[in-house]
Amino acid sequence: MRSLLRTLRLAAPVVCAGLACLLCLTAVAVMAPRAEQINKIAAVVNGEMITFFDVQAQATPDLMRLGLDRNNPAQQEAVRKVHLQVLNSMITDILMNQEAERWKITVQDSEVDNELRKYVQRSQLSQDEFERQLVQQGLSMDVMRDRVRKGILRHRLITLMIARKIVITQDEIKKYYEEHKSQFVTDRTVRLGLIIFAPTANADALSDKVRTGQMTFEQLAASDSIGPNPNAGGNIGSLKWTDLASDWKEALDGLKAGEVSKVMVVEGRKALLKLVETSAGRSQSIDEATPEIENVLREPKLQERFVEYTKQLHDKAVIDIRI
Repeated sequence: MRSLLRTLRLAAPVVCAGLACLLCLTAVAVMAPRAEQINKIAAVVNGEMITFFDVQAQATPDLMRLGLDRNNPAQQEAVRKVHLQVLNSMITDILMNQEAERWKITVQDSEVDNELRKYVQRSQLSQDEFERQLVQQGLSMDVMRDRVRKGILRHRLITLMIARKIVITQDEIKKYYEEHKSQFVTDRTVRLGLIIFAPTANADALSDKVRTGQMTFEQLAASDSIGPNPNAGGNIGSLKWTDLASDWKEALDGLKAGEVSKVMVVEGRKALLKLVETSAGRSQSIDEATPEIENVLREPKLQERFVEYTKQLHDKAVIDIRI
């Protein structure tokens, strides 16, 4: 469930909200400026163009997640901020792609297919249900393919340019192991319930109702979850503890069977986990846990270096932003 747990922070959707206006053929004079706005150039990056149409399409899931409406005059400034954030992300994607081409880094279609297949399997959903969930978030399988391809490409570029330069010391590993010993077990499995809240929901207030006994987790899932299996307590099945992302482990750490986590973030949305059942498993030695600890400790360092690296790419590029 790595992707559902954490994964893809990349932004890129499908459905063009602006196309609906093409059905309104009431006046050519009204449509002309609209078409001009949609097709105008948003930015040029080392000679490669990004249209405002592309920015709007990419921004759709973020706007849906935040509950923002492009057609609401009172939300125009908030919408503009999202558009600018998405544009900046698209510029970074182009710069990364250009760097990947320079270093002759490629991604095969078969690699994308394989990762997508794993992604669907880890989501604990059928293919049809998985695709329906994507549509609810303003996405599609084509967009997911693009995200996965970019993710693989970015990972390889980061590994080449950044990751190999990051050193994790034995002292750092030992300290982390001692502070998080209970997380490092092998053969442990957990059965979980997951609630994902709508963008407009007051997640904290709703979760407090479960915590104070005003309603059960299962009742809240049925009434308010937009995640998988809401009528079955948000059941996402049994998972290996070692397959969980570190933020999920943090949320579940210390919980007993039947207890509920604090509000967390899953795929950019507020969420709640319930530990339905757990098997104890066997505690891992520090040697067994070292690879996972290295990954956990490398993540913030990687993010810091990545920010520095992308800033360097932006600084040396010729970028003309026009919105």
